[in-house]
Amino acid sequence: MSTVVYVPLGAEGFEFCHPVAEDDFETLNVQIDGTQRGQTWTPVQMRLVREDEGKSLMESDSPWLGSHALIFRKRALERVGAFLEEHGELLPVGCPDANLAIFNPKVVDAFDEAASSVLRFSSGRIMRIMKHVFRADVVAETSVFKIPNLRVSPAFVDKRFVELWNSAGLKGLDFKKVWSSS
Repeated sequence: MSTVVYVPLGAEGFEFCHPVAEDDFETLNVQIDGTQRGQTWTPVQMRLVREDEGKSLMESDSPWLGSHALIFRKRALERVGAFLEEHGELLPVGCPDANLAIFNPKVVDAFDEAASSVLRFSSGRIMRIMKHVFRADVVAETSVFKIPNLRVSPAFVDKRFVELWNSAGLKGLDFKKVWSSS
């Protein structure tokens, strides 16, 4: 059986979720890094963005911030929350309009940097991954993860998560296939 890895993307036409304070964009980049934060977490204040360029946006089960920091509504938490908690932690965020949590997935050393194609900063740090290659034996053991090779890694998900999301009737995320073991 082949292993497939995807990056979640915000589906077109659905609402966004942004920090109230501009500085908290960077706070979330730094804090949603796989480090367990449940004991020390202070909820970030967020706001739903329901209109973009004059167009109304539909309600999402995962209001979009970015693939590095997935936000989930209560409905999604009821349907996929237990599955997510097997692979990280759900942390509350403050939002007057909805019961939301941000997902902090575990970091797994699953990225095969030598076999992948990457662009680097002059420091040698990875700027961008052009072609993803993962260690099949490692990704077969997890369904949602981040990698340590990027300062702000996206969350990667497998076919099991995509199927669970879709079968639960949840909306607001699309999934871009970035790698397959076959």
